Amino acid sequence: MPQEHLFTYVKLKGSKLSPESLSGREPSIAEVLRRLSSGEVSIDAQPFVSVILADGAHWLSGRTYTYARRILGTSSYEAREGVTFTASRGAWLVEGEPKPVEPPVGAPKAERYVLVETQHSRRLGLGGFVVEERFVFRGFKGEDVEIGRVSGYRYFLAAYKRNGTPLTEPELRNTLLWRNYLGRDEVIKALGGVSKFLKKELWHLERMGEHAVRKYKVVWRDVARRFIPAVELTGAIPDYTVNYVTVDSPEEAYYLLAVLLTPQINAVVEELSPWVGHVQPRFIKYFRIPRYNPGRDVHRQLADIGRSVHSKGGVSEEDLRKIEELVERL
Repeated sequence: MPQEHLFTYVKLKGSKLSPESLSGREPSIAEVLRRLSSGEVSIDAQPFVSVILADGAHWLSGRTYTYARRILGTSSYEAREGVTFTASRGAWLVEGEPKPVEPPVGAPKAERYVLVETQHSRRLGLGGFVVEERFVFRGFKGEDVEIGRVSGYRYFLAAYKRNGTPLTEPELRNTLLWRNYLGRDEVIKALGGVSKFLKKELWHLERMGEHAVRKYKVVWRDVARRFIPAVELTGAIPDYTVNYVTVDSPEEAYYLLAVLLTPQINAVVEELSPWVGHVQPRFIKYFRIPRYNPGRDVHRQLADIGRSVHSKGGVSEEDLRKIEELVERL
């Protein structure tokens, strides 16, 4: 149970008492009392709780704290921010679907190849170009995430192996990806003109790695007022507008999906998210979410609900009621 400290938050409502409405000066105590006695101003006092969570103190209303206190704590799960494949002026983002083609003259026939066009190459009028299919990855953005499942996907290029490891420079220079696209001056200029944050080389993508390419994930929109979570079982890669947790099985993903829909959890998130404007990866550390255990009946029941939510692409009031009851027993 997190540490807590009680206090009362007092807010004056009604007639404006700001310096902007008083010719730049602060109101005197006499003015405040006079407006209180005349009814122009009223006092709104709310009990708040200062709760010590994973990254420090947070304020919660007394009502929300009472509702959610049993699940406040530390999670067994760690969340991450997605990959910046939509940055760099669209240099990585593929327009439409990659089209399979025959191996170009002189190219290894053991490889598979596709014809692609990126947002950046289209803008420059470079036309389509052929690359190795292994460098085309499937991803999705926050706007593609709906409750339960991912509703749409897009393709992007990445000079990475399928295990999330970036190519070395000698490896890259021996590819059609480099010769037909990345090695062009117009593309190098676009890649060199953006932030080098978390990147050692021009062709690196922020936060691209072995976690990003894992098959089973629970994902949620970054920009939202509450968790909008979905299960992703294809290995598709979330972009930076998506946060995610990797899991070991579909059943574990369904379980965590249900937990992140918990009304108690989202009551807390709805109070905290306006301060930062996002449902950040660290939010998951504020809640006591045990690792999935198929030997526990409560965990299996939550997984069953999560499977249903994923299947139908939505959550009902009855689902939320059951989740609320089950999470109280976690």
